Amino acid sequence: MPKGISIFTGLNYTLEENLNYIVFAKENGFQSIFTSLHIPEADYKRTIDEFINMVEFSNKNNMNVIADISPRTFKYLGVTMNDMKYFKELGLYGIRVDFGFTAKEIAEFTKNPYDIKIEINASTVNEKFLNEFRTFEPNYSNIQACHNYYPRLNTGISIDTFNYKNKLLRKYGINISAFIPSLINKRAPLFEGLPTLENHRFMEPQIAAKHLFVLGINNVIFGDSIPTNKEIETVGRVDENILELRIKAFTSSKIERDILFNHIHTNRPDNAEDVIRSTSSREHINEVIEPYNNIERIIGFITIDNKDYLRYCGELQICKKNLPADNRVNVVGKVIDEEIFLINYINEESKFKFIETK
Repeated sequence: MPKGISIFTGLNYTLEENLNYIVFAKENGFQSIFTSLHIPEADYKRTIDEFINMVEFSNKNNMNVIADISPRTFKYLGVTMNDMKYFKELGLYGIRVDFGFTAKEIAEFTKNPYDIKIEINASTVNEKFLNEFRTFEPNYSNIQACHNYYPRLNTGISIDTFNYKNKLLRKYGINISAFIPSLINKRAPLFEGLPTLENHRFMEPQIAAKHLFVLGINNVIFGDSIPTNKEIETVGRVDENILELRIKAFTSSKIERDILFNHIHTNRPDNAEDVIRSTSSREHINEVIEPYNNIERIIGFITIDNKDYLRYCGELQICKKNLPADNRVNVVGKVIDEEIFLINYINEESKFKFIETK
């Protein structure tokens, strides 16, 4: 489930708007839905009525629904604690257990016979909890993890915290989800976006999604309700396995453009200090590349070695640091400024590709 959306019944959008959103998201490659059954601002009667309709509709469209719950959710719904049959009958794929549950209670949830997935809070998890949790012998095949989103400005977590929490969870083979915000349609009542990482709050959603995938996240979810069609479309096109970088091309050479845009590149396993080196670019050369645009190379510039570099002719590189001009090296393009930071995540044997932007 690499991509998901959020639906919040009982709030700003009508049931019809939410159902139309589900259809559009599904058409653009989204496969899961996050929702919540404990939003303080929601009209609870309306929430439950619309929730039931939304889940039924989502299942018909092959969209898995996971609902965020708290202990008061059981009370509000009139069901006993650990009654996973109720959630199965509702049509839920899983529940996310937020604050208020003990490690023992969560472990018991994972042993349900209905294959209801149990999501723990990835943002608040710590080693103490995981060690205690393990003593209750949970069914790890039913466990997932999902980070928080943070509606208030300045409260999203840092990358260091994010990576630390994820490292703890990966020891147990647990899949992890995280949220990206919309820049346009932000959720009430604060309208400040719903990211997991604070530095994503004002970032273009497709870039935030790429960042989460290169950080190793399994599932990226739009936190905000009903982003724009463009936001849905661009995030829907993000490949979770291949980092796609938008670039400005400086060359009109057919062979250089073929190397740039018609191949999926793989960084060498012996990761270089100064540049990212494509392993495949030289394999496709059957023409001579003449020297061109042999200028100073700066971070984010893309280069192709010309005929004067002999057997290296055709090698594509991305500069990780500023380098001097070299008559044997053609500067053929540049990663757009907003995405240059992503090249820091191209490690040994990472796959990447380019798309031209004007």
